[in-house]
Amino acid sequence: MDDSKNVWTARKSVINCSGLAQLNFLKMLSGSIRELVVAEQTQIDLMKQELALLREASLNLHCSGENRNFYSYDRSRGKAVGITGDLDLVYELARRAFLENRIRAMEDNARRLLKVVECSEGLVHERMLQKRLGRFQQAGLDLSRILFTKEQNEWIDAPYSPNPYYPENRQYPTDGGMLMRSKSETTIGNSLEAIGWPYRYDDLVMIRGGHGGEMPHRSSYYSDFKVPNVIGGITVHEHFGAFQIDQYSDNALVRLNDYRNFRVYELPNQAVRPEEFTWSLEADLREKSLMRQMIRRMLLPCGV
Repeated sequence: MDDSKNVWTARKSVINCSGLAQLNFLKMLSGSIRELVVAEQTQIDLMKQELALLREASLNLHCSGENRNFYSYDRSRGKAVGITGDLDLVYELARRAFLENRIRAMEDNARRLLKVVECSEGLVHERMLQKRLGRFQQAGLDLSRILFTKEQNEWIDAPYSPNPYYPENRQYPTDGGMLMRSKSETTIGNSLEAIGWPYRYDDLVMIRGGHGGEMPHRSSYYSDFKVPNVIGGITVHEHFGAFQIDQYSDNALVRLNDYRNFRVYELPNQAVRPEEFTWSLEADLREKSLMRQMIRRMLLPCGV
């Protein structure tokens, strides 16, 4: 890629739109939903383990004016016993009631989410969507201009200057010819190029101050990747390839803290949301399944 003027656009990173026509957007969404269900099920299992250690009884509360009386109802014996003077038992049974209700609510929510994912109508709509995108592509249209909002497309076409420091370190080309500073970053760049997704590499991030006079540690950074996402915003992604090194990890945490606690604007009047700051480690690139999850988080940042 010719970068003699050191001015690029994210549009130049789109070397082939055919990947966008094949990208399963609903499948991407369903993958994130499944991850959410798995996370909820893990939490449910932990709560059930705790529940098994609590006494098998119900807490009954009777209030009359300022008087409060607590009763323990033994479910197996069908007998209520006053426990007002035993606050430890009161709180144990209150915790039990809370866990029982929370487990029921989370299990019901998980069932509803899985029902949405497994709905056959979704598969029909997905095929119709892919067919329509294929027709647009056959007509010679740029799919990347169709999939993103007006503000995102303006961001994609806007010129930017990548990090000018140590240009000699940019020696690893992607399949599209973008020179990057590490083989790991090249792997991420190739994954985005393979699906025709526009991105900015090594682009400047400006940090705005917080409320009450708070200021970030630094006023600017160069992020590894920025991509338009499917929720209408911009995802800022950092790959921490040497997180095991103390000073490197310290600087990485400072950067993430600034991203999360202060404001960053990539689109007009729209601050980057907390879930739109994503990051990865070397381990995320070693397995295809982890790599797919990482790319999905970039394109569909939903806080999972």
